Formats: sequence, structure tokens, C-alpha cells
Amino acid sequence: MQQDTKPWYKQLWPWLLIAIPVFTALKAVHTIVIMQQNSPDLVVDDYYKEGRAINMQLAKYREAALRNLQATILIAGDKAIVRFAENAVLEGKVHLDFYHPTLAARDFALDAERSGELLYVANLPLSPTGKWQLVVSDTSKEWKLRAELNLPVASEIKLGY
Repeated sequence: MQQDTKPWYKQLWPWLLIAIPVFTALKAVHTIVIMQQNSPDLVVDDYYKEGRAINMQLAKYREAALRNLQATILIAGDKAIVRFAENAVLEGKVHLDFYHPTLAARDFALDAERSGELLYVANLPLSPTGKWQLVVSDTSKEWKLRAELNLPVASEIKLGY
């Protein structure tokens, strides 16, 4: 039987065995860096204050129900068109808040201008795709309507309380 006289560092097998844990450690560091750069914005520090704020917002949805506000929204390219069922003494503008479910940096807000008696049109800064939460309110924030959007969609989406 012939013995191999090369030193260990000139052999292939030790380097393959060393490469596995080194690669695993590098991949773990890479994963941690990615997690730090893309952390979700879902955790709230003060739960009590947040709960009180939610109750105040629910009162605004109830106000929309008392006013019998009914509306739909259509997202067509870079335009958002809000159509109310009837004119319940609406103002010249309505406010639109688009919330991304996990990335707060993608949230945006804009005002839709009146275009006719029941229509409000807004130019979107981007063509949103994916899942979004939408809140429509008057400029004084007395009432609110909301909807969950899965964009793109070809039909109108009903806004609810």
C-alpha cells in the first residue's frame, strides 16, 4: 500500500471540509445584513396609545356610515378615480392615503380634485401594484372610508366603513 506524503494543506478534502462551515457563516452574515436593511414596520412600541388612536379612527368610519356615504374607486394607470353614489354635501377635494402593508417607506398621500358632481380624480405619483390599504377622507378628516386593494385590477372597488 502506498502512502500519500503531501502535507494536509495540499490535499483537496480538508479544504472542502473547511469550506462548508465558512460558506455557512458568510451566508448567515449576508442574511443578517439583508434583514437589517429591510426590516418590516409592523411593531408598535406603545400599544395603549395605538389602541386609543384606533378607537378614534373607528369613530370616523361610523361618521361616514351615519352620513350614508357610498363610494367606489378605480385605479387606471397613474389615475385614481373616486365615484360617490350621491352628493352628500361633499367638498371640492377628498384626501387619499395609500398604505403598503409592510413597507412604510412606500406609503403616500394625495388629494383628489372634484371632476363633476360625483367624481374625484387624482394623479398617482406611481402606478401601485400588489396589496395596498386605501383610506379616503374629507380634507377636515371628519369621516373616512377604506378599502383593501390588490392591484392591478380592471374594475371599481367598493369603499367601506
